[in-house]
Amino acid sequence: MSFLGALRKTIVFLAIFLGAFFVLPGLPPSITFPFKEYVIKPARELKGTLEPNYHLNGARQLWKNQVFGPECLLAYNDEIITGIHGGEVLRLNKAETIQPFTKIGKPCDFIFDDALCGYPVGLGLDTQGNNLIIADSYYGLWEVSLDTKKKTILVSPDQILPGKKVNRRARLFNALVISRQGDIYWTDSMSDDMVLAPFANPSGRLFRFNRKKKTNEVLLDELCFANGLALSPNEDFLVVAETTAMRLTKYHLKGPLQGQNEVFVEGLPGWPDNLSGDKEGIWVPLGVASDNENPNLFASLAPYPKLRYFLARVVGLLQLPFQISNYIYPNNISARLFHSFNMLALSKSPNRSTVVRVDWNGNIVRSLHGFDRSAAGLSHALEMNGRLYLGSPFNHYIAEVKLPDAVSKSADESETN
Repeated sequence: MSFLGALRKTIVFLAIFLGAFFVLPGLPPSITFPFKEYVIKPARELKGTLEPNYHLNGARQLWKNQVFGPECLLAYNDEIITGIHGGEVLRLNKAETIQPFTKIGKPCDFIFDDALCGYPVGLGLDTQGNNLIIADSYYGLWEVSLDTKKKTILVSPDQILPGKKVNRRARLFNALVISRQGDIYWTDSMSDDMVLAPFANPSGRLFRFNRKKKTNEVLLDELCFANGLALSPNEDFLVVAETTAMRLTKYHLKGPLQGQNEVFVEGLPGWPDNLSGDKEGIWVPLGVASDNENPNLFASLAPYPKLRYFLARVVGLLQLPFQISNYIYPNNISARLFHSFNMLALSKSPNRSTVVRVDWNGNIVRSLHGFDRSAAGLSHALEMNGRLYLGSPFNHYIAEVKLPDAVSKSADESETN
């Protein structure tokens, strides 16, 4: 047989094998919505109010090696409340001491096994009592008394919750914000496996939990990794971060457009995470930089549903042995691999760290940047007393930077959601 003939047979065999691999039913992945084309707007150029600067360089690293993954930061009197890997909620004071407050998840040996340990990533002060409202990624929405530490579950991860097309459980509880009447707006980031996030169609949701009726109403569905929330000062609209789409979406709660949504800001030069709103606007940390030199993987794959399906199937099959192993003999191998992958990805991520300031009209009015990685992988920007405190799911500290005088405002004007 000639070389060309052998090559031809090999190509035909590979084509048949890949074709069967592509169409064979019953194999992973299991997804919520069929694969379809969608579009994400590219990141804006770094000019104007996005012009690079060095305001985040030289950040102080507070509570170093005492807090692991302080994703969400909440101001409470003169303290900061945060949740960490391992499932604990901590109260931190100015003397850099730590007071454990509560834990939602189960005891665990490996603190990055979030599905077992729990991971509190959404925090808010109740407007109907002296309570802390906690969104634990894997254990649901909880009310915990700041006086007695009594815990009450509000939304269970076992509940079937409404969707616009498909009713389903919440897979990844994330951010929350509380209205003056006590209703809790919260996000479920996605409905599919985390490792499939770059490939599956958007499946995040925005909910309103009615405290009086104890019911959940889905406000938005099919969001691109629904994340941080900010409630406007008049409580007439919400802003929700769609992390992987690099945009903020506005949902009208009142007025002639009630129940409708629109783009608030798009083309952010990175992935928005938690939102910190006050009377003047919103602090928006960008967890991973995105620009011409650092394209967004989700945006690159979004227009190609067949390619995403194929890649999702490959990843799903690679993951299958670990799932079977964990079913037969429960272990944290997958959690360890996922944590190692995250740390590797962070070390290879762009050096630019960015926090943008957005006014309530959807304008980017200023930005703060850093390039020395003293504050990297940002998920939260909390303003207190002329300083920004910066959280991250990856860091083992909370970063602190002094705000430029032109940006800083007094603490009594601040109203962090």
